[in-house]
This record gives sequence, C-alpha cells and structure tokens, in this order.
Amino acid sequence: MPDSTAATGKGTVTHPTIQGPASLDRSTVAGMVAEIDGALRCKPTRVYVDLGPVETFDAAGLGGVVAGMRAAHAAGVELKLKGLNQSMLDFFSLVSVQRLVQPEVVAARPDPITALGGLVEPMLAGAAAVWRTAVDTLRELVVGPFQRRPMRLDRTAIEVDHCAAGALPIVALIAFLLGLILAMQAWVQLRVWGAEIYIADMVGVSVLAEIGPLMTAIVLAARSGSRNAAQLGAMVVSEEIQALEQMGIRPLAFLVLPKVVACAFAAIALGVVFDVVGMCGGALFAWSVAEIELDAFAEQLRQALHLSDFVVAMAKSATFGACVGVVGCALGLRVQDGSEGVGRATTNSVVLGIFLVIVVDAVFVTCQRMLA
Repeated sequence: MPDSTAATGKGTVTHPTIQGPASLDRSTVAGMVAEIDGALRCKPTRVYVDLGPVETFDAAGLGGVVAGMRAAHAAGVELKLKGLNQSMLDFFSLVSVQRLVQPEVVAARPDPITALGGLVEPMLAGAAAVWRTAVDTLRELVVGPFQRRPMRLDRTAIEVDHCAAGALPIVALIAFLLGLILAMQAWVQLRVWGAEIYIADMVGVSVLAEIGPLMTAIVLAARSGSRNAAQLGAMVVSEEIQALEQMGIRPLAFLVLPKVVACAFAAIALGVVFDVVGMCGGALFAWSVAEIELDAFAEQLRQALHLSDFVVAMAKSATFGACVGVVGCALGLRVQDGSEGVGRATTNSVVLGIFLVIVVDAVFVTCQRMLA
C-alpha cells in the first residue's frame, strides 16, 4: 500500500494510497475493503483509493468502494477516489454516491407552537394581502379619476361579459329549483293551518333577503373568483405582470380594478335574475300543487316585500361580488412556486371567497337587526 505525501506549513503529511486491482469484482473487492479498513485504523486525515489500474468491474466491486466511503465517513476520514474512468463516473452519477454515503437526515418534528404558527401564518398573510388589495382598489376607484386615471371601461365590459353572461344559465337554473324547493317546504308546513297563501311570503322574503345574494355570490366565487386567481397567477408565473410594469402600465388599474367592478356589477345583475326566477319557481309550485292563483300569489308578494328589502339585497350583492373579485385578484397576484402555486391560489380563492361572503352576510344581518 503506497503512501502519498503533501507538504503543509507544519511539515510533510503522509496520506495512505490504496491501489485497486485490475479486475474489481466480487472475488477481489474483499481484499481492497480490508486494505481500506486497515488504513482507517491509523486515523489519517485523508485516504486515497487509486482506481486507475482497474480495467473491469461489476456492481459488487463498486459496492465495496461505496462501503469503504461509508466507513471513512463514519470514522471522520476524508476518502478520495483517483483514476476513475468514464464508465465508473457514469455508474457513480447514476447511483448518487453522496446520497449513499451520507446518512439520511431525518427532519425534526416541529413542536405544537411551531406547527400552529406554520398553519396560521399563511392565513394571516393571505388576509393581509386581501385587505391591501381591497384598500388599493377602493383608492384607485375613488381617487384615480381625479388623477387622470379613469377606470378602463373597455376592460370592465369584457370582464362583465365573462362574469355575468357566463354565469347566467347556472344561476337561473339554481334559482328556479330553489324557488320550487322553498315553496314545497313551506306548503308542507302551512297547509296544516290552511295558510297556503303565505307560501309567497316564505319564498319572496327568503329569496330576496338571503338566498338570492348568497347563492349568486357562491356561484361567482366558484366561476369568476377562481378564474381571476388562475389568470393573474399565470401572468405572475410567466412574468407578464412585470412586463406590464416595465411598459408603464399599472396592473392594479389595468387588471384588478376592472375585475372587481365587474364582479360587483355581475352580482347585482345576477341577483336580480335570481330573485325573479326563484319567485317564478315558487309561484309555479303554488299554482300547480297548492292551487293558489297567480294573481293572489303576486298580491301577497307585493304585501310581503318592500323597497327597502330590495335596496338591502342589492347592497349585499354588490358587496359580495366585490369581495369575491378582491379575493381572487389578491391571491392570484401573490402566486409563488410556479404552476403548483397557481392551482393552490385557485382553490384558496374559492374557499376564502365563500368564507368572506358568509362573514359579510352575518355582519349585514346583525346590523339590520340592530337598526330594526
């Protein structure tokens, strides 16, 4: 076993060098491994293994080399390979020597406080992003026209077409079915006391005050909110947002504001459609099953509903639509991690949008009851 020497500032240091056999296979590798173990017992700082003489080898032979490297790593000795031919280099690149030699690192399990913080921190960051986007959008809507930055009506019209026209069929279908269901449930209870005429009150008040704005906002969150998050997220990943900024175009005014205004307008328009179709569905059930004349049903609706109910419902719809638009845009603009981040933002926009709509609805109802 020849030695290699290296000159240092403190003198000459000897490093053992182990020569590989001409044929490094199952029959010869044991001898080379024994030489490596013997060299490691002397506790040198470095050991060289010269594989230049090796002409043929198999997996068992190179496995012995890896075993020697593991033993050197465990003993704190640096083991260097010399004279590797191209075939050996290809083999080691396939099996990833560093992964085989180094022990597997087991990630420490976080304590409960750290785990809770890892869950809460992204939620707070997302909520802060939504709040900042809402404030910036409101400022752009109110202050922008006075600073010669009027809202892009062409972009807004395009977004309204996507939000309102695209969701109209599904909103109408849901409204009609829910109107039938509400009338059916009310009829089952009211016919006991012979008060079937009050089906109109149940359907009208429920649809106008709660179900119409709420279901419309949920449909918008599932369609338009997710679409906004996916579109803006893809633009962030492809660096289109940066390109707009370099051209002097403000993404907030060019992309976010039209989307938010379009969602608010679409929520109002679709809310009106939902109310009308839902009441028609209830009237159809009342006429066909409960044998209530359509004129009597309409008269009872006029007595049950007031203009203030309609105004509050439209205010709810506009607020819900704006919330859906802000959430989708805010989460889309803060996408990270490429396409995976786009999918995550799309899903979160639906979940957070619906959650925010329900919270805002609870605030509306609380304020109504306090002012009543």
